[in-house]
Amino acid sequence: MTEQGLDVTWSGRHAIVTMPAEIDLINAGSLGDQLSAVVSESPDAVTVDMTATTFCDSAGIRALVRAHEQAAGSGAELRLAVGDSPVRRIIQLTGLDQILPIYHDVRQSLTTPRARPASNQESSM
Repeated sequence: MTEQGLDVTWSGRHAIVTMPAEIDLINAGSLGDQLSAVVSESPDAVTVDMTATTFCDSAGIRALVRAHEQAAGSGAELRLAVGDSPVRRIIQLTGLDQILPIYHDVRQSLTTPRARPASNQESSM
């Protein structure tokens, strides 16, 4: 697979990042860097659209975990939209579904409020 830029769209302060059909060792580093760049733009939430992704290896899972850690550190929420994609099983087997909210599609992710709003300790002072 050749390296390519991810399609990123915005709905207010919610970024939607469309992933490619395959995520593997060859492209996971670049995809992770691109996710990091989106998270650095300070969104409230980022939905990673994997509904058309048919394969994701451990390098891809690691890129998602790193993006989750970065998002959480900045008060954002990383969400996955997986639909009926075969990657749903990989996400379950790796336990990623225990740390990231999983949605059927992007629309469901956009319309579902955060379970736990980001805490901002400065606003309570």
